Amino acid sequence: MKQLTKDHILNSFNRLLREHHFEEITVKMIMEESGVSRSTFYRHYFDKYDVMNYNYKKKLDAWVKSQNCKSWLELYQRIFNATDRDRKREKNAFSYVGPNSYFTFLYDYSYAMIEQITTKSRGRPLTKDEHFQLSVFCYGGISVDIDWISGKIDYTREEIAEQIYLAMPATLRDEWCNL
Repeated sequence: MKQLTKDHILNSFNRLLREHHFEEITVKMIMEESGVSRSTFYRHYFDKYDVMNYNYKKKLDAWVKSQNCKSWLELYQRIFNATDRDRKREKNAFSYVGPNSYFTFLYDYSYAMIEQITTKSRGRPLTKDEHFQLSVFCYGGISVDIDWISGKIDYTREEIAEQIYLAMPATLRDEWCNL
């Protein structure tokens, strides 16, 4: 029941995010849209940033743990397919720039996930150079995603996934394992 309520709040938030920029959405709006009380909302989430970030984390974790996802390229294809299906929500999520922004969360979470998968796959930590390359890749990849969502980059979702995969540091690109 707890997970159903958490997901119901998340789905309500996503409906709001399709209609409003992130900074316009309040916890009160999320509570009204989902029909939950203040205490129920805060039992599941810290704030609206937590709801937004949980959405990405939930999807990414499921894809990475799925035995059907066998490479970084397949993961990027899933990410861009989902993004393409819900561009308005994604664009509105990126509208906020500042502390706790979607961009910052995506960077932190993506960096940690790539580092974790790569380290587990090869059995050793990243080198100093690989950490640097991964940082540049994550910042750049998220910036490219924003440009693609807003129409500044004219690629299909298959093409953008392939380009992101090819931009991944070569020493990390073929390191994959499901968590």
